Amino acid sequence: MSELPPITYTLEYPYTRTTGPVVGAFLTALRDGRILGSRCGDRVICPPLEFDPDTAEPVAQDLVEVGPGGTVKSWTWIAEPTRKHPFQQPFAFALIVLDGADTALSHAVKARGIDAMSTGMRVRAQWREERASAVTDVYFVPEADAVDTYVPPGEGEVELTEHLISLDFKEAIHPFRERFARGLIAGKFIGQKSPVSGKVYIPSKGYDPLARVAMTEADDVELPPVGIVAGYTVITPVQYYGQKETEPYIRASILLDGADQPLGQQDIKNIPHDEFRSGMRLRAVFRPESERKIVEMDNRWGSTGGVIDHWEPTGEPDAPPEKYLEHLF
Repeated sequence: MSELPPITYTLEYPYTRTTGPVVGAFLTALRDGRILGSRCGDRVICPPLEFDPDTAEPVAQDLVEVGPGGTVKSWTWIAEPTRKHPFQQPFAFALIVLDGADTALSHAVKARGIDAMSTGMRVRAQWREERASAVTDVYFVPEADAVDTYVPPGEGEVELTEHLISLDFKEAIHPFRERFARGLIAGKFIGQKSPVSGKVYIPSKGYDPLARVAMTEADDVELPPVGIVAGYTVITPVQYYGQKETEPYIRASILLDGADQPLGQQDIKNIPHDEFRSGMRLRAVFRPESERKIVEMDNRWGSTGGVIDHWEPTGEPDAPPEKYLEHLF
């Protein structure tokens, strides 16, 4: 049995902030094809700051133009860019001291290859055709590859800036979670029965949280695809970044027969809201085997959305409240 690939998480959200007089002027200049630094004592700092980095004292808003040429003080080659990098081809991040500045600006250098990069090399700023009033409006190339372009000035001052904050990270899936996932692909619900308390957990965390004992593959049990609605919520979607739902739907916890823990976060979209109720007996209807896939699976929760097509009433009488009341939350 081959291992499932690592779990990839993406934490992402849009972020909007006001720029203030210094950052706003810096971003406005970038939009218009210029780079600004700020005078701080006998130094020129780029990018400009509103305070002295040595003393934290406020500095006068004395902005001066620097660059567009500069010298690379140090650099690192990015051989495998991610989707959030400024280029989707190998490039360098470099510390660049622009002409007229005394501090280094960290920025991207678009070079033909790693052999084109060296400490002490000269680079020159280039502006993108489509600019967003952001630091990514500009990038650098080796001076010999630079071209002069006309950058038409925009309108007004940049007072707001928007960024898509994103973090991707991975972790290996635990063996007990992998068995749960493979069970779903096979059309089965695989839980674990505690060797101490006898309680059955699905999806399991790999241990009995009450008896505080680890569980192994020998403790795996298969549960039937039928159970009781232990509780539910009618969700009216709030539109936010990444929201795909537009119509109200039900999210339910279903206590599978033989389980001591409900299977939570089950989406119900085919049963009228006014007919849905706690105590209902439901059956999982799996997607055709060729269409089953694991989505949003992690080591804390196991989504069934890519495997279960829907839940349907079994037609059996409702379960009495004492069967599910202790599982309400």
